[in-house]
Amino acid sequence: MVFEAMGREYVLGGRVGDGAVGVVRRAKDRETDRVVAVKFLAPDTKYIEPAAIDEVAERFKREGKRGVGLRHEHLVEVLAYEDNAEGKAFRTPSVKNPFLIMEYVRGRTVEALIRKLGRPADGGGHITAQTLTIATAITNALQHLHERRIVHRDVKPANIYLSTATPRSVPSDVRLGDFGVTKWGDFLARATTGSLTVTMQRGLGTLKYMSPEQAIRPKDVTVRSDMYSLGITLFELFTGEIMPSPHHVFEIRSARTMRGALSGKLLELGLRRLTPFDEAVLEPVLDMFSAPKGRPTSKEMSGRFLFFLERLTGESAT
Repeated sequence: MVFEAMGREYVLGGRVGDGAVGVVRRAKDRETDRVVAVKFLAPDTKYIEPAAIDEVAERFKREGKRGVGLRHEHLVEVLAYEDNAEGKAFRTPSVKNPFLIMEYVRGRTVEALIRKLGRPADGGGHITAQTLTIATAITNALQHLHERRIVHRDVKPANIYLSTATPRSVPSDVRLGDFGVTKWGDFLARATTGSLTVTMQRGLGTLKYMSPEQAIRPKDVTVRSDMYSLGITLFELFTGEIMPSPHHVFEIRSARTMRGALSGKLLELGLRRLTPFDEAVLEPVLDMFSAPKGRPTSKEMSGRFLFFLERLTGESAT
């Protein structure tokens, strides 16, 4: 199936994935043979309340247009947005959904990396050049968004893509994907009306990465919400353990508020045999579990992780 976007012709390919808000398909540029990802807006009424669909569509359009032209070395690039009214983008107008064309990133995700690393048997961590490189790249990407008052809304290991030769090597490329596009989680608050059943949510795993304020007041979130999600993501990356549920996240928040030394708080979370350097890296990560005003900013964390990376490698990381 051939379609056009921003003056370029593409051939639609197979499915990459789907969710409550849309489906993602591969496509190929007919002139260059470049493979891209196409995200079609296709709200599923099993997961999105019908009354919210117009709102979903409006945000998809707004954020899609804003994403085009936003460039950063650690962000997945949005190449085009098309309203596709009456299927005008397709030679055979059988598809009438709005869509985004995005860079297609090959490689694995940070979620896959965390599962590969696993939790060290001695209770230590994985604070290495590899994980600090990832942390530095993602905080840089978030800083770029936050300086433009864009909230990512869905920071999690499954949305961070890596190009790397081996499971433990330093990634040559780190990209944060799916920013600025409508997330089903933005409408989760509607579940309390009884119109939605939370246990049916296809993206339920995303819940644990969601800040408390995003879960309760999704329309009012600020860039500080991303820092909470980043805190969970980095805690999992540095410890090598994907936490099973929001209850495990609550344990981290509870440990953070304990009185006493940082080492005692980390010990309460099962982290032993940590060096002073490891503790220094993890301390600001725990601060991301604070109330919004107490969370460090992406700019602050970008500088800290760059410092830690340079200290670990003994050379400039810039």
